[in-house]
Amino acid sequence: MISHPAAIAITMGLVRPRIVLSTGLMKLLTDDELTAVIYHEMYHKENHDPLKNFLISLCSSTLWYIPILKWFNQKYRIFKELLADEFAIEKQATSLNLGSALLKMLKVGKQEKILFAHASFADTSVNYRIKYLLNPFSEIQLRIPVRVAFLSILVFSFICTLFMYALVYA
Repeated sequence: MISHPAAIAITMGLVRPRIVLSTGLMKLLTDDELTAVIYHEMYHKENHDPLKNFLISLCSSTLWYIPILKWFNQKYRIFKELLADEFAIEKQATSLNLGSALLKMLKVGKQEKILFAHASFADTSVNYRIKYLLNPFSEIQLRIPVRVAFLSILVFSFICTLFMYALVYA
């Protein structure tokens, strides 16, 4: 628990993740909604999502010349949020509490930008999450962008060729 007026619910920490909730969140949500948020964050904690998010973001930003990694980073975060939502829904046997908590947090506004590795409740993939909450049986379309994938393969092949050339003629 931290004393802060904004509604904050995050899981942070690379090696030993911890769930951080703010007093602003406690004032905003009902007990059932808060329980749903805690279940959501417990999923992130148990799966070490802050570390995974950090590593994927690191790869995506340092290997910026392979554009498919940016796309993969975005899709990975969306799916992790949907899996955390699913975990919370299973634990409570209803999507009502999670949905109302998400809507309340969206109403009060955007969270402050946090500069360290974390997994946050209300700052990622909101449209997908609301769609999932309304219809848990709908499938998320995972269409790989062909142009970006082709460009990534070309860049990767070029880099491999350079390395092979360097190994042979060095």
